[in-house]
Amino acid sequence: MDDVYVVEIAATGPKGMPKDTVAEVAVCRMLADGSDFDTVYDCMVAMDPRDIGKEGLDYLTSNYGIQPEELYSGEDQSVVVSQLQKAVFGRECTSYNVGAVFGKYLSFEPWDCARELTLLPSISMRLDKELKGAPEREHELIRKAYDTLCPGDPACVGDGRRAVHLAQMAVSVLMRLRRDGWF
Repeated sequence: MDDVYVVEIAATGPKGMPKDTVAEVAVCRMLADGSDFDTVYDCMVAMDPRDIGKEGLDYLTSNYGIQPEELYSGEDQSVVVSQLQKAVFGRECTSYNVGAVFGKYLSFEPWDCARELTLLPSISMRLDKELKGAPEREHELIRKAYDTLCPGDPACVGDGRRAVHLAQMAVSVLMRLRRDGWF
């Protein structure tokens, strides 16, 4: 068994590329035995809010708590893409919903993350039906699974909804599944 890398994003909408785009990405590494994790990458993509439009900005704010002015302080997309690829290429990766994260966003240019890594099944595949659902409410599903399977906020995410918080919650759920023999 190898370490598993959990990738989560914050996007400008639920439809995927090219209509919507990645605004923030985070990666957590779970130790192979499921005993611990560390956050290995977390970065916002620099964007001009005027290019995103009101609908995308409202989506970022309501789903992830990202304010329009924060987008100016991100890193250039090419830098974020390169750093993300360095973090995940050659690794076993998953996300709470692989179809949403990789299938709609990270498999496309410029990210192109599906070709140089091993993509494992979604974390949610091993969970009860009520913890699966529409990608536009992904953060709520991750939160519900985390609160249900990991009581007491062991990852110390508080009320966080950013990509890093989603990755930390998802990896915590994965750790629980690994320890219980489900993943």
